[in-house]
Amino acid sequence: MKRIHPILTEIAQVHLNIPTLRRRKSDNLDFYEVSVWAVRSALRAAFGEGVRVNRTRTPARASCFPTPFDDYEIHGMKRLSGCPGSEEEPVGRTVDNCEQVPDHEAEFWSVFGHIPGKGLDCIGDFATREHAEVIFARITGRRYADDPKSITSR
Repeated sequence: MKRIHPILTEIAQVHLNIPTLRRRKSDNLDFYEVSVWAVRSALRAAFGEGVRVNRTRTPARASCFPTPFDDYEIHGMKRLSGCPGSEEEPVGRTVDNCEQVPDHEAEFWSVFGHIPGKGLDCIGDFATREHAEVIFARITGRRYADDPKSITSR
């Protein structure tokens, strides 16, 4: 990837007729009269170069970030009994010491993020389904009720 100074210098040369962006300590060498259409052309070129560089950014540079969630789920949950031997066998999926249950049996609701190839990760637990759905909306920018999967997951 080119460094930014050569890119900007090339844009200045091509679009603004400015040979260099180095300060030369002379008014007739450091100040230029340019048209607005030349400035617009130079700005478009700079923007286009930024878009191009962003698209070609190597995955290694982004590898410091965790794998992003590709989907989200909300499930009613209840805590498993704390007394060893006295708890019932869990019917639903278990997460830590909790079991996924239908909403009418839920003690709380959890928002989960799906990690491709790895399963679910709990984002947070909430006292009401409504609060869990508000958090879903803040994360995704859409209502949970608008999500086609939400109808079947309730």
